[in-house]
Amino acid sequence: QRRGDDPRLFRWSAGEVTAAHQAGGSCNPLADVAQLLIDKTDDDWLIAAADYCTLCITDNPGHRATFSLVPDIHKAVVEKLVPSENPAVSALGGHLIYIATYTNEKNHQYFYQQGAVSALSKVVVDETAIPIQKMYAASALQNMAASYCETHQDGCCYWEWTDESPDVQLDPQHSTEIFSDGSKVRKAMLRQEGLIEALTELACHPPILPHADDSIVMPGDSAIAEEDADHEPQIVTWAAMAALKNLALEPSAKPELDKALECACYLKFSMDWLEESKSYGLIQFLRRTGDPCWWRGATLCIDDDFLDGGLYTCSDYEGSNPEECQGEDSKDIFTGEPATKACCECGGGIEVPNREHSTTGDEL
Repeated sequence: QRRGDDPRLFRWSAGEVTAAHQAGGSCNPLADVAQLLIDKTDDDWLIAAADYCTLCITDNPGHRATFSLVPDIHKAVVEKLVPSENPAVSALGGHLIYIATYTNEKNHQYFYQQGAVSALSKVVVDETAIPIQKMYAASALQNMAASYCETHQDGCCYWEWTDESPDVQLDPQHSTEIFSDGSKVRKAMLRQEGLIEALTELACHPPILPHADDSIVMPGDSAIAEEDADHEPQIVTWAAMAALKNLALEPSAKPELDKALECACYLKFSMDWLEESKSYGLIQFLRRTGDPCWWRGATLCIDDDFLDGGLYTCSDYEGSNPEECQGEDSKDIFTGEPATKACCECGGGIEVPNREHSTTGDEL
């Protein structure tokens, strides 16, 4: 009833009926229902209580704050729901963490302290977990790996490239002080055995293209909450890319993300807005240039991160002749790497043979 006519599998915002219930007092028992997640062991109780809590805190900072104050709730979700052998309970545990941690310092930090990174990572790497479990576990890792700032719009942090650092920096014009730092989460993710490899494999699913079959599930559009969609591998792709995107904010993660960047060059052409936006996000956190992906027939070439003495990126070298590529200032100001090695337009970059399971540049 609280969901109303909102059948979306992935609910990142409150539907009209849900918002009306939130405003009308239906979520007043939120703390009591959250307590059921601590006290109960029956799966039916856990599913009903977790779904209620998730619906109540979606798009509602006040209710997220109420949830954060329930003693031992974070421990219960991490230790009881997420590792549950019941896929529905496990998936709802991941969904609850995904919603609760967004722009809420207590939930963000308490879930980390209770071991959520390890619990969620185990779901992602578990070969027996079904797609709906992996999608919510990866999306929860996405929000946990984020940092949150004192911005008047939404509490999100905004990042920019400067000529003072080889890594993205907080944008002072759009973000003020970080009130909940995700750097510990990002470092913890790097320590999880097999996690980056598993996320990369899940993110490297072919993009949804305009000529795709109508039966293809679009997680940001047509995915409906039903049993068949729960088992559709395509629903995981965006979430895995999203987790890798926020992980890219950690400078030491960059060497681990080369393969994911390759896949993002393909996935950014997806017709699904979630897949498209998360892949562009990863690219923007790893490369200061607008678009580092170039196709030469069936071969993909990816620019290295590069900023020369004139503050030009590899994109600015498009159409350059050999003399321009070999100019005195045509070296990266941080590493000294020459444009002829870093930039595809100068004969450098990283060449990636076309993957059999994906699509070629010509088809895109």
